[in-house]
Amino acid sequence: MTDPVKPPARYIVHAAGLLLVLAGVATWSHLLSRPAPPPHAAQVQAAEPDSTADAQAAWFGPGEVRANIAVKGLIKGADHGVAVLAVNGAAPRPYRVGEALTRSVTLSAIEAGAVVIDKAGVSERIAAPVLPQPASPGIVRAASITGSP
Repeated sequence: MTDPVKPPARYIVHAAGLLLVLAGVATWSHLLSRPAPPPHAAQVQAAEPDSTADAQAAWFGPGEVRANIAVKGLIKGADHGVAVLAVNGAAPRPYRVGEALTRSVTLSAIEAGAVVIDKAGVSERIAAPVLPQPASPGIVRAASITGSP
């Protein structure tokens, strides 16, 4: 009788390796051929008026709207700007023109050195604090020079 020919062990190892490579290629091609999920849209949190002012207004009813607004910083551009305001003792946060600060109080304008708010139809201008010039050399305000050629 003839003995069946047994393949050497190295052929078995090569065949097993080839099968593993083919399985890996098939798995990755399946995973990469699926369409990508749509990107999540960024959640934009709407600016909410100060809740403590709303609670106070509900208790005391209609009348003069009181809001304690402190200007912490201003960024003014050609078309728009941002004012960093602390409203009724809350932590400072940025506001844009048209945003509600409290009930019946909105930011109506941002100027170079102040903000203008609208309190139930009455405009009020609040100046930004003037920062002192630093004593150390660096970027400083240029003095106007008159009479120079």
